[in-house]
Amino acid sequence: MYNATETRRWLAENDWTFPLLVEGAAVIRAYGIRNPDHDGTEREGLAHPATIIVDRDGIVRFVNVWINYRDRTSPDEILEQLAALSGP
Repeated sequence: MYNATETRRWLAENDWTFPLLVEGAAVIRAYGIRNPDHDGTEREGLAHPATIIVDRDGIVRFVNVWINYRDRTSPDEILEQLAALSGP
């Protein structure tokens, strides 16, 4: 399982310069993606897998939440969504 330090290192190694939220319990609650199967004590902040794209103005432009922890938004779909934000 990746932690915040390993994720930051991976992002830097791959020249990803946009912010990525890792281990953000307050944000998980704010977006309503907290996994209700956990009681919120030992595993506070455990979320369903989600991809949330927020534009520079702070407007949420894309949300994809998965209930099954094995499912994820594909990189191709994420890139398509980002391209749509940048316009023609």
